[in-house]
Amino acid sequence: MLDLMQIGSKIATYRNQHNMTQHDLAETLYVTHQAVSKWEKGKSMPNIDILYELTKLFHISIDELLNDTEINDNDYDDLFESYPRHIVISKFLQSTTKPEDLDHIFYRLTKPERLRIVQHLIHHPDELTVKDIWHYLNHPERTYLLSVILSGKLDYDLRSIYMQLSDQEQRLVHSKYTEGHYPYKMPNYHIHL
Repeated sequence: MLDLMQIGSKIATYRNQHNMTQHDLAETLYVTHQAVSKWEKGKSMPNIDILYELTKLFHISIDELLNDTEINDNDYDDLFESYPRHIVISKFLQSTTKPEDLDHIFYRLTKPERLRIVQHLIHHPDELTVKDIWHYLNHPERTYLLSVILSGKLDYDLRSIYMQLSDQEQRLVHSKYTEGHYPYKMPNYHIHL
């Protein structure tokens, strides 16, 4: 279980190390100084967005901020039972073993949480690739991700997953190529027009 007093103490320590007052930290995070005071006294905990901003501001990992809590890296059953979901998902997103951990976490996620993972992939394609996640996605998620790729918002060579595309997805990719919107020729196999 998370110890709010220890986390609050950690926030205060990092704030002081950065020569910031509670008011300075509150202004930086766009919260009230009362909120910062409550965190530091262990009366409440920042939401996930604020936790993420704190890790960036203080140049620390989520583990450091959560005061070395006993999070076992890949025991997601225990993690989801012991910690708030947003903390577990943030830990996963900061993990260097994301592709290996997908098996342990992806099917436990709600639709919004799964979308968060897909959005992370779109904005950080060097940490997690389309090929890593493609077979975990349901039809709407695949359609969304494919549309992002075909629109050019995510630079990804679809040839690496082309054989995993459904007939409908292959037709969509083929139609984008034949309309001149796709930057390279797709393989000519398994395209049913």
